[in-house]
Formats: sequence, C-alpha cells, structure tokens
Amino acid sequence: MVSSPNRRIYHTHSCERTRGPPNLVKVRPVVFAGARKSSIVVKLRYFVDEIQEITLDLIYRYDPLAPSKWQPPTDADEALQLLHDGHRRFVDFVGNMQQRSQVGGADEPLIMHLDPASLGLPLWHAGSTIQMPFALVLGCSDARVPVERVFDQAFNNLFVVRIAGNVLGTECLGSFDYAVRRLAGSLKLVVVLGHTTCGAVTAAVDMYLDPRDYEQIACTHGMRSLVDRIMISVRAAAKSLERAYGAEIKQHPNYRTALIEAAVYLNSAITAFDLRRELELMKTETARVVFGVYDLETFDVRGIPEADRAQSDSAKSLSLVPAPDSADDFTRLAAAIAKALCKRYLQKPPA
Repeated sequence: MVSSPNRRIYHTHSCERTRGPPNLVKVRPVVFAGARKSSIVVKLRYFVDEIQEITLDLIYRYDPLAPSKWQPPTDADEALQLLHDGHRRFVDFVGNMQQRSQVGGADEPLIMHLDPASLGLPLWHAGSTIQMPFALVLGCSDARVPVERVFDQAFNNLFVVRIAGNVLGTECLGSFDYAVRRLAGSLKLVVVLGHTTCGAVTAAVDMYLDPRDYEQIACTHGMRSLVDRIMISVRAAAKSLERAYGAEIKQHPNYRTALIEAAVYLNSAITAFDLRRELELMKTETARVVFGVYDLETFDVRGIPEADRAQSDSAKSLSLVPAPDSADDFTRLAAAIAKALCKRYLQKPPA
C-alpha cells in the first residue's frame, strides 16, 4: 500500500487472545487516512491476560523525496552481506516485537524506515521493471519460511524456487538453467535454504525408522519420488550420529528428533552440492553456491546447528556455508552436525 506525500495511511489489525503467547486471531482490518507523512501503521491489539489489553503499533514509514540507498552487489561477498544485513533486520524486528509485547514497552511504536525503491516498486509509470535478482534461492514450500521475509529483501532482489523438501528435481533445474543463462548479469549468489521440522524430511525419517509404512506411499508417485530423493540424506545422518554417539543411539528417546534435524542439514548440503555440479555443467559463469537451515524456533539461518540454542550468538544469526566440494567435505560436515546435535538432544559428548 503506497500513500501520497501529503497523507498518512493506517492499516489496523485488531487481534485478541486470553491466554498463551500473542497470536493473530479474529483479524479485523481497518483503513483510514490521517495527517501529513507517508506511513503504514499496523496495530496489533491483544490481551496479555483477561484484564490487561496491549496495543502494539508497527509503523512502515518512508519519505518519497529521500534518495534511495539501494546498490546492487558487485560480487558474491557483497551479496552475502546484503542477505546477512537483511536477516539481521528481520531477527531484530521479531525480537523487539516479542520483547515489547511480552515484557513491556508496547506503547512505543516499532518504526521501520524504507523507500519504494527498497521494496522494488517503480517510482514512475514506465512499463514493467527489468528482472535483476542478485541471488537465486532454492527453498522449501513450507508456508512458515517466506524467503523474502527471512532475508528482508524486496521483490526483484531474489529469484526464488520453492519445492517441498528443497530437493533438486528436473523442473527445478529448468528454472535454474533459465536464471543463470538469462539473468547472469545480476546473479552473484546461489542459496539452498532448508528449515527445521521439515515435513518432507520427517516423512523420509519415519520411513527409514519403520520401512513397513512404505506401502502407504508406494502407489503415490509424487510422494514416493520426494521421499526417495531425501532418503540418502537420512541414511547419511543416521550413520554420522551412530559414529558420534555409538551403536546404542537408536535406543535413545531423542534419537528420532536428532535424526530429523541432522537429515534437514545434510539434505540442504547435498542439494547444494548437486546444484553446484549442475551449474558447472551448464558451462556458464558459475555463481557461488551456499546453503543453510532456517531454525523455526530461533529464526537463525545456519549451515551447522548450534549445540545450545539458548547460547546462540544473535550477532551471527546468519551463517551460510559453502556447498561441499567432495565426499571428504561432506563427511566432515556430517561429523560437525552430529557433534552439535549429540550435545543438544542426546546429553552426551560425541565419541
């Protein structure tokens, strides 16, 4: 929503609850015009308990006359920095909103300064804009992981391909082939983004732990194909956890949880490895390929999980890792992932 320089537009969401963390329910949008600056105000109204009511204003404000600060990256390092800065803004914003709503200070509005150009909006009528993404992202279809939001990027900054389990199929390769051939002038980086508690990876893990259930998907070509693609990551994760912990790991009550998370990380790494090889075969100028996993609990994006989520360094919330280059690289990566997850879920230092 864009307002004129002489009007302020408020977009209000009224949301109520009686228990638990703040959730957006019973949304009733109201739009009204006010005085003189260009702003969009989102009001989140909810009850901390059955007595106290809190309203939190989220203000998106821009000055249409201010010069744009956006500069496209010239190389992969600058592209990574843009993703890092954007993700930092996203994490800070979520943290500030949670703190104000749960601890106090909700009477102070959260103001986000931006300009139409940073949103990818054309500043004048001149036909369609030229497609110029600086990064190509392969992510999961999960609705909880909106890629542009996670990295706080405008549309036209990222060329996004999403598929369940962020696996690399023929159709995905076609999209990547198009992007690297037609958009090579602006593309500097390729990112594979997985996420914790991935449903597709969880299905593959459950199939690995109890193969008798395979008959449930045997007659469903699409689901069977998806699980089969992820299964190599599950087997690699199981092998790395057993090496780190010992053969008795399968009897641990948290084994399934650790196996799912290890498989999520290794699945993203394998996809990044395969994608880098495919891009090399296209014989075009190959962009750098990195991968990471978005943690739905901490909002961090990391290539290797933290052993203790509570001690996670918020200043390093984005840590994308280069795609493995060889089988030895993959083995070392699997060992590092298993080491962290053994400490987190199995309460035992790795062997």
